Amino acid sequence: MTYPSGTANPTVGAQVAARLFTGRLDQHLAVGVIPRAGSALAVHAQRLQSDRERQAVARTLRAAVEQARSGRAPGGSVVPVHRRNVRAAADVIEAIARVLQSPRRVNVMGMARLRRVLSDGQGPMYDGNPGDLVGRLSAALAAL
Repeated sequence: MTYPSGTANPTVGAQVAARLFTGRLDQHLAVGVIPRAGSALAVHAQRLQSDRERQAVARTLRAAVEQARSGRAPGGSVVPVHRRNVRAAADVIEAIARVLQSPRRVNVMGMARLRRVLSDGQGPMYDGNPGDLVGRLSAALAAL
């Protein structure tokens, strides 16, 4: 992994922390905390903006729409999505996926917000949980 010139190279500890504490780091980035060079937060922020992470989030969002439309989870042990919420958010999800798959740079705050929606098992993305999925995804899209 390369780091922009003028920034501190992260320690091994920062790299490990960036892998272990993704939820907490997403939370910090989602509210606009600015990473200090070389910190675990900076390592995590760089990963969130990578093509690999962007593609993975886009695939996950599109798979959720497919699951909502077909009623079947792809693979096997996937938590069922809230079909009505995901179907209602399908246009926003497609807009997000297009942004993530475009060559333009994305804002880390938007990526962190998307990851929080996807990882919140008690949130409006998943079956049995109420909430405003369109609102949360629209906020993430605006932040991208």
